[in-house]
Amino acid sequence: MLGIDPGTRVVGWAVLDQHKGRLSLVATGVIRCNHKVYAQRLAQVLAGLRQVIAAHKPAQAAVEEAFSGKNPRTALVIGEGRGVALAALGEAGLPVAAYPARTIKRCVAGAGAADKQAVARMVALQLGLAKLPEPHDASDACAVAITHCVRKVLPR
Repeated sequence: MLGIDPGTRVVGWAVLDQHKGRLSLVATGVIRCNHKVYAQRLAQVLAGLRQVIAAHKPAQAAVEEAFSGKNPRTALVIGEGRGVALAALGEAGLPVAAYPARTIKRCVAGAGAADKQAVARMVALQLGLAKLPEPHDASDACAVAITHCVRKVLPR
């Protein structure tokens, strides 16, 4: 299971394995996109996700839905990063589920308004990790993957 916390500067990803009802962390990390040209940053997202998919060969994926927030410009930018992530997953032929941030937080931390630190602590607890996944983009990607493993929602 590949979980993705989309973005255009930092993209969190996590690969989990589920065996006999137990979840374990296979790998997690971030794709840092530092190119000054926006289109090139999106290309870095695509290339990075292609590498993650090729290295770990997940059977399915889940992505956090774009959050509209108060700033339409921010929502648009996040949506563009999410679109690139979906394109990479589609290109790989992976079934993809999507979850709103509040659903992910509620599933992992018990409250839809949980802060990033609470989510990271609960991710570490649920995956039996000695330390919190860092940065928050990586722990958020773990939370996306955990949510999908718990909910087992099929693609729409």
